[in-house]
Amino acid sequence: MPVIARALGIGLAAAAAFLVMTAFDDGEGGANIGAGLAVFAVLAGAGFTWSLLDGIARRQPIGLGALVLRWVLVSFLAVAVVVAAMELRDGGDYITDIDASSMVFLVLLVLVPSVVGALIGSAARGTTRVPPSPAPDQTPSS
Repeated sequence: MPVIARALGIGLAAAAAFLVMTAFDDGEGGANIGAGLAVFAVLAGAGFTWSLLDGIARRQPIGLGALVLRWVLVSFLAVAVVVAAMELRDGGDYITDIDASSMVFLVLLVLVPSVVGALIGSAARGTTRVPPSPAPDQTPSS
């Protein structure tokens, strides 16, 4: 369930950013660089932030390997959500315009920052423990 929630959250946020940036498009057919950059920023930023919080989590901490596996799955599913949203918006033309290298790029755009965030979060969780206080000196005073 955490994988689906994260993938839907990131994918729908990226699709919403694209829709907002293209809402006032003049229709001349030129490239809308801002919309693509907004999608890239949402995918990378949300992946990093959410995985960082996952790594820091104390309520239900999971191992680093399981955390990386979670974000591999989230990366693929989030990109699938973005592509599906674009497909719905364009009426079936979007999937024919995107190639495999673009899909790999988008997956890596989520995966790489999320793995970095998970590593930082896991390291931060390991260093925030309070060290035990030293035992009181047991030598009698004279």
